[in-house]
Amino acid sequence: MIYGISLILVMVTAYSFYDEWLEPQVTKLETIVLSECEICSYNPLFQKRGLSALTTVLDSRTAKTGLSYAIFNRENVSAGDLAWVNNNREQLQQKAVSMQEQDSNKIKGVKHIIWRDVNAGIAISSLKLDKNHTLYIEEYLKVKPKLLLSPDNLQVVEDNIRDITTQIVLFGLLMMVLGFIATAFITWKIYQKLKNINQTADHIIKHQDLGQRIIHSGGNNEFDHLACNLNKMLNKIEVKVEDIKQMSNNIAHDLRTPLTSLHNKLEQLKLDEPVAVSLTKQVDNIIDTFDSLLRISHLESGNAHITKQAVDLKSVVTDVIDLFCPLAEEKKQRLTMRLESLSVEADINLLFQALGNLVENAIKYAPKNSSIIISSGDNGGEVVVSVQDEGHGIPHDKLEDVIQRFVRLDKTRNSPGNGLGLSMVNAIAEAHQGSFELTNVSGGFKASIHLPWSIK
Repeated sequence: MIYGISLILVMVTAYSFYDEWLEPQVTKLETIVLSECEICSYNPLFQKRGLSALTTVLDSRTAKTGLSYAIFNRENVSAGDLAWVNNNREQLQQKAVSMQEQDSNKIKGVKHIIWRDVNAGIAISSLKLDKNHTLYIEEYLKVKPKLLLSPDNLQVVEDNIRDITTQIVLFGLLMMVLGFIATAFITWKIYQKLKNINQTADHIIKHQDLGQRIIHSGGNNEFDHLACNLNKMLNKIEVKVEDIKQMSNNIAHDLRTPLTSLHNKLEQLKLDEPVAVSLTKQVDNIIDTFDSLLRISHLESGNAHITKQAVDLKSVVTDVIDLFCPLAEEKKQRLTMRLESLSVEADINLLFQALGNLVENAIKYAPKNSSIIISSGDNGGEVVVSVQDEGHGIPHDKLEDVIQRFVRLDKTRNSPGNGLGLSMVNAIAEAHQGSFELTNVSGGFKASIHLPWSIK
C-alpha cells in the first residue's frame, strides 16, 4: 500500500509538473522561435506578394548568411544560385518530387523534403509554393540558430532553455528525495517489526524466559501473522517444558524419601564392611543429585526464598578458599585472591555455594602445580566475580551446552560429579537478576558471575 501510494503521488506530481509548468514553457519557447522562422513564412509571402518579393528576401538572406536556394518554375530555375549535385538537375528533381509525394499529408500544403547526397554532403529542403513553383533550399539547420532570432528574443530563448533545464534537474532531484524518503520509511517500518521479534527471541535465549511474548499490533499483515504463530509456538513449548520440569521435580521428590530411608537404615547397620560404606556413599550422591535438581528447579521457577543482605565479597571468597584449600593442596595448586573492596546485595548462602562450585570445578579440572585466581571488579554498574584456572578450557561450541543440566564433556565423564554444578551457578546468578559467563582465555579458562549492585 505504501509503495502504491508513493507511486501514485510521484505520477500525479510528474503530471502536474508537465501540465502546469513544463508544457507552457515549451509552448512559449516554440512560439518565439516559430514566429521568427523564415522558412515558415516563405509560402505566405509568395502567396501575398509574389515571386519577386520572395526572391528579394531570399537574396537578402543569402547575402547575410551565405544561404543557397533555387526556385523551380516547373522544370526551369527562375531564381537562386543553389549548386546542384553533379549538375544533375533531373535527378534532384525526381528525388524531390518523389519525397514530396510521400510527405503529402503535411499541414497547409507545406511539404518539407530532406535529401542528402553522399558524395556532395548537401542536405536539401523543399517547399511547395504553388502548383508550378517549388523552392529548394540548403538544409535550414545548416544556418546557425542564433541568426534566426533577434537579439532580444535570443536572450529570452536562452533564459527559457536554462530555466527548463534547471527545473527538470530540480524535479528529478525532488523525485529522488521523495523516493528515498518513501524507501527509508518502509525500511524503518520493516526494521521495527523485525527488531521487536529479534529482541524478544534474544531475551528468551539469554534469560531462558519462555513466558516472554512478541508484541504485535494485531493487524492482518504477514509480520503480525508471524508474531502470532511464534507466540503460539512459545505457548506450546512453555507448557511442555513446564510439564517436564514438574515431572522431574515430582520424580526427584518422590525418590528422595525412600533414598533417605535407605540411607538411614544403612547407617543403623553400623557395618564397617567396605560394601556397606560404598553403598552409603552412593546413596548420599543420589540424594545430593536430587537435592540439587529440586533447588535448581526452585531457583529457575522463582519460588526459591532469597534472603537479601549486603555481602562482603572478600569475606565470602575467604571462606570458600578456607574450605577448598586442603583439596587444592593435594594437587599442589595455589588459590589466590585479587579482590577489590566491594559488597553486593545478595543471598550469602547461595553466593557461597556458587563460588564454591566454581572453585571446586577449577581444582578438579586444572592441572597440578597450577594457579587458580579468584578476582572481582566493577564493570559498569555491575559486580563481576571470576574464577580463572590454567586448565585446557572447553571447546567454544560447548560453552553454552555445559551450563545445561547433566551435560558433561566426554573427557570428564569418568570423573566424579553429576553435571549439575554449572547449572546451579547459572540458576543462582539468574535468581539474583544477573548472568553467568564461561570464556576461554589465554592460558586457561574463566568462569564469571555478573551481579547487579542490588536486586529487587
